[in-house]
Amino acid sequence: MEGFKRVCVILLLLSWTAASLGAGGIRLYRYINAEGVVVIDDKIPPGYVAQGYDILSSSGQLLDTVEPSQPQNAVEKALRQKALAAREKEDRFILISYSSVAEIQAAMARKLGQLDREVKSINTNIKGSKKRIAFEQQRAANYQRGGRAVPENVTETLFDLELEVKKSESLLELKKEEYEKTEERYEGYIERYRQLKAQKEAESEG
Repeated sequence: MEGFKRVCVILLLLSWTAASLGAGGIRLYRYINAEGVVVIDDKIPPGYVAQGYDILSSSGQLLDTVEPSQPQNAVEKALRQKALAAREKEDRFILISYSSVAEIQAAMARKLGQLDREVKSINTNIKGSKKRIAFEQQRAANYQRGGRAVPENVTETLFDLELEVKKSESLLELKKEEYEKTEERYEGYIERYRQLKAQKEAESEG
């Protein structure tokens, strides 16, 4: 019950903070989700409020830090530090690797284009294997209609082809998942690049 009350108080403080800073533009909140990933958003799921968070300007500048409402143990602190270090490492990678949003978009297009070609190639292989399966099945049916046993080599070929199709279909699903994750990753790079550039401009003006 005490923990629930504490979270409610923090939520009220969070609402008050957002309202009091609202005149200066949209505020962002940086917190660590259940997977240990640093998230920057314009809101915080209630379940993450008690663990503490950072308040950022719309350009990504750190405005304030709200400490955890409950003491963190060594493991929790280590996970938080690791997540923040990973975010800093990714920020450095983005700034070193790209000099504009257009460069990131071009890199994304190249990678997605490569994955798209791989998906098409896998689909072509699956289509070819299924045609061969249909052919071997017809051969087997002809043997059976003639009252003869299906030769072992035909049975083995069918088995190998069907196994090949299953493997290709599994690989296809992995490639589709990789495509979605790659697209999401590069879109994240674009958004973060804009935030970092806006932050540097704000710092230079200040």
